[in-house]
This record gives sequence, structure tokens and C-alpha cells, in this order.
Amino acid sequence: MQNEHDTSVLVDFFAERDAKQRYFDDIHRHLMEKLREYMSQSVNLREKVRAKHLFRSHVDLNPEALLIPFWEAQFGIWLLLEYQNIKGERTIERFLLEQHTDLSEVEMHLSAHWMAAYPSVYQVAEESEEGYRLVDLWSEDTIEVALREEEYVRSEFIVGQYIFARVAKVGFLHRFIGPYALINKECVSPIKENMETSFNSRKEENGHRSWRLFMQHHGIEVLRMHQ
Repeated sequence: MQNEHDTSVLVDFFAERDAKQRYFDDIHRHLMEKLREYMSQSVNLREKVRAKHLFRSHVDLNPEALLIPFWEAQFGIWLLLEYQNIKGERTIERFLLEQHTDLSEVEMHLSAHWMAAYPSVYQVAEESEEGYRLVDLWSEDTIEVALREEEYVRSEFIVGQYIFARVAKVGFLHRFIGPYALINKECVSPIKENMETSFNSRKEENGHRSWRLFMQHHGIEVLRMHQ
């Protein structure tokens, strides 16, 4: 049976952990703001037009269509983390290269997680203490993702649901990076087959490429058939 001292130590530990996690979450939010500000100042109008054209092509949208809020949100995070300019450079890579002297060690560490992240399709397997356990459609790896307060209120997030998302470590927990998108269950098999076929054909054309790099370059194409 725990005595009062043991209980007090345990409470202090969790209180300190929660405080540190709030600190990491604040760093995450502010760093994303820095990245967006960097993008708005460093990416000229011509480059943004090129990026939006490529995005529409990736997700099979009409080249002349205005982007509704859902697509604007998806375009925004794709532009920050996955879009490559004419030199093959991603915005997050240029940000780190040019701004690293102004970033703290924690910000550099978090940026590295963002840079390694890639979009994928996950199934919500079960609820957990911190949020939900997700299973990657392709690797079948399980990852526990903690939801933020604004994500908890969404009744759409239920066990069995498939989602398109980017996940990265933020402090002690895994968080969604940018917006996620719901995937209709009927679309999952065609998505899986199409992405695997695309990966294999590109591997044959260009030599060996990792699945992670493939999804960084082409993962957004999942949204061609998410509904």
C-alpha cells in the first residue's frame, strides 16, 4: 500500500510531466507560426502559383477551381512540409538551413521530427489514456496519438474511422501535425492498391526509394479518392 510520501512524489511527477508537455506544445505552436511566417516572406507569388498548380494536380482538382476551406488547409500544411521547389527543396528544409541560428535546441529537435514526418492513412483502433491508438494502413505499426482539446470535441473521431494525417513526436506525446482528413471506409482498399502500384512503378523507373520518401512526395494523392 502506498504511503502519503509515495503518493505525493507520484503526483509531483505527473504534475511536472504535464507542465513540461504544455511547454512542448507551446513550442510546437509557436514554431509552426514561425514556419508559416518564413514561408509567407520567402516564397514569392510565382512560386505559390506553381505550388497551388502542383497541389491541384496531385489531388486531381480542376486547375481553375477555387480551393474551399478543406483544401486550403490541406494545401497549407503540404506547402510547409512536402512541397518541393524547382530545386527540389522543401520549405521546412530551407527554413532549417536559413533560420537554424535563431532556433533553440528544442525547436531544432522538433523541426527534425517534422522534417522526417510523412502523411499516411491510419485506422483508429481504440481509445487510450492520452487519446487514441492508430494503426498505419501500410506498415501496420501502432502509434498512440494524444488529441488537443479542440480535437477532442469532434464527434467524428471514433474507433474504426480511417484518417489521412501526419504524426510527429511533440515532447512526450505524438500529435497530429496540421489538419487530418476523414477517409470513407469504402475508399480504403482502392487507396491502398493505387498508392502501392504508384510506389512500385516509380521504384522501377527511378531505382530504390523508401516508402517514407515516396509518401512525402506523393502521399497527398491519397486525397484524390478520400470520399
